Amino acid sequence: MTTAKSMIAAAVALAVVTATCACTANNPKPTPSTTTAVTISTTAPTPSSTSLSPAEQDAKDAAQTITRFWSVLDVLASDPKKSLDGLATVSRDQAIAQWRSNLTSYRRSGWKQGGDSDVLSSDAQAVGDTSNFTVTACIDVSKANVVDAAGKSVIAAGRQDRMRYTYKVLKAPGGFFVTEDKLKGQPC
Repeated sequence: MTTAKSMIAAAVALAVVTATCACTANNPKPTPSTTTAVTISTTAPTPSSTSLSPAEQDAKDAAQTITRFWSVLDVLASDPKKSLDGLATVSRDQAIAQWRSNLTSYRRSGWKQGGDSDVLSSDAQAVGDTSNFTVTACIDVSKANVVDAAGKSVIAAGRQDRMRYTYKVLKAPGGFFVTEDKLKGQPC
């Protein structure tokens, strides 16, 4: 397996482990997926020297929130039948209001997204206390297109495919949530 394929396999394995842990966190009974998680982690061991402090882990989780956020946006923009309540799993405050408005406008206009966005990089910095973060991320939308009901692209000519945006992310009891997305960015 090539290094790139190994990294992709490790990322998929991590996603499976994370999803499995999230699904079983409230169920004290062990499930067969726990065995799978052990097998997966032995396939791609993490050196003990990469252990993160709680603050470093929070910054990493805040940065990864942007990937989850864009994944939800892609799903909701691609399927007008999906409930916009899915936004509440990744956003709050201004960000949820902004995207609820955007997606409602898309749907009223008969627009639908094809393809997905990619978060190429993200970096989080704690702000003030340990529950607030500023996250800067480079988003690649080159594989995403938005079309009208007739299938014609509504993407503006000359759209930048890669833009760097800054988000505010909150660590709350239910996880990490994007709380501010001003939709203003610079090419990256």
